[in-house]
Parts: sequence; structure tokens; C-alpha cells
Amino acid sequence: KRWPTNTQKRVFHPSFLNQKRWPTNTRLPEKLRVGPWSPMAPIFLVTYVATIIYTKPQPTIEFDYELTRLFPDAYSTCWYYNLIGFLWTLFILHTSLKEMTPTIFLSYTYQSWTAICIRHGISAAAPFLPSSYYMLFQIHEILRFHCLVTATVTFTLWNFALMPVIYVKGCNTDIKKKKFIKFFFGFNLVQAHLLNIVYAILNTIVSSPRRFIVTDLWCSMVTLLAYTLFYLLFMDRMGAHFYPVFSPRAHWCILTYSACVGCYVATYFGWNKLISKFIVTSAIAS
Repeated sequence: KRWPTNTQKRVFHPSFLNQKRWPTNTRLPEKLRVGPWSPMAPIFLVTYVATIIYTKPQPTIEFDYELTRLFPDAYSTCWYYNLIGFLWTLFILHTSLKEMTPTIFLSYTYQSWTAICIRHGISAAAPFLPSSYYMLFQIHEILRFHCLVTATVTFTLWNFALMPVIYVKGCNTDIKKKKFIKFFFGFNLVQAHLLNIVYAILNTIVSSPRRFIVTDLWCSMVTLLAYTLFYLLFMDRMGAHFYPVFSPRAHWCILTYSACVGCYVATYFGWNKLISKFIVTSAIAS
């Protein structure tokens, strides 16, 4: 009588969440939002973790000293770009937070943008830092391919996959289409989804070009694993279904997860070819 108990079986449902804090997507079919996972999800995760462990670069994952010194000289043109780029990307983060909510940092897009902002800042500060800031220089190199690959994935998937599908399938009236176009070409979203690739290229390739090595790819795969676990174990659990195609309750999730890994690998080889041509062209021009 004093402590009422609920003997009914509890099934987690995100409806109790504060919608302003956790933007749940209730338009999704319930089978993608609640219920047990497909066995394909844990099979993929176990395989992915095992692959990460097995392919760890030997003897160390650290970048060589010479690689960590690849940044523009102080007061050079590229140095000024990195300084201005840092202040600009930081400004966009500020305006995005004012326009939206801190939950934007849960998204892949704004985590990518934050990494780009941080790397611009380190690139600008690097010429003035002593060699004792060893770990900061390592982070600078770890973020090199991470910034480029996440910007590439965001730019490609949003502009050539998600945006057209939402416009065609999700906007069934002229009013909805106009609102979506206005939303899509909003100032902050243009920065985060269209110009992000420009800032990433200028910072990671033009400012201090080098070919990517296996360690770059491996580190990016680790960060992808970290975000995957964060999304599945935290965001999905809390009802923040930002990316329905990655629902662990669908048997086809193993295909979308594998496609993401494939995008990272393809980006690695694709950008390396372009970087090689850029380095040769720059050497000839100089």
C-alpha cells in the first residue's frame, strides 16, 4: 500500500522524453524505434571490433615526428587562412547553438564540424608551440584524415542522397517543398553541409599536403566505431533516432553499416590519388 509496484512487463519507449531536449522521430515505424535488435547488428559490431584490433598498425599507432611537423609557417598565407578558418568555424558553432539546441553535437555533421574547427585552431597555434606539446601534434595528425573523411561523407550523403529523398518523398505539397528548400539553404546548414568540404580540403590538403597512410585510415575507423557505439547504445536508447537507416532493429542494418565502412575506405584511396596529383602539380609549379 505504501510502495505501489508495477508488475506489468516494462517495454522501453522514448515517448517519455522531453521533445525539446531529445528530438525523437515519431514518424518512424515503431519497429525501427523500439524492440529487440536484429542479430545482424551485434554480428557486425563484433566483427568490426575484431577487425580494428587485428589491423592495428605495428609497432605503434603514433605518427612519426616528421609528420607531426607538417603545418604552415607562422604568418604565411596558409597560416592566416587557418587562423581565420578557426574563428569562422567557431562563429558558426556559436550561431548554430543559438539557432538550435546543444543536441546538434549528437549529430555526425556537427561532430565533424567541431573536429574541423579544432584542427584549424591547432594548425594556427602549432608554429608557436614547443615540441613538448607532443600529444597535441599527434591529435593534429589524427584529425587530418578524420576531418576530410567526415566532411566528405556529410557533403556526399546529405546533398546527393538524403536531401533529394526527403524533398521527393517527404514533401508532398508545394508548401512543404518551399519550407524544406528554405531550411536546406539556411545559413548554418549551407556551412555545415555544403561548405564543410571546402574548409576541410583547405586545412588538410592545401595548407600542408601529404599522402595518407594506413594509420590515418585506422584512426578514422576507430572514431567511426566510437560514434557507432555512441549512436546505438546512447542515442538510440534515448530515442534520438537521427539516422533511421542505421536502426539496429532492421535486418538490413548490416548493409548500411558496411556501406559506411566502405565509404571510409573509398575516401581514403580516392583522396590519396588526388593528393598525389596535387603534390606533383605544386612541385612543378614551384
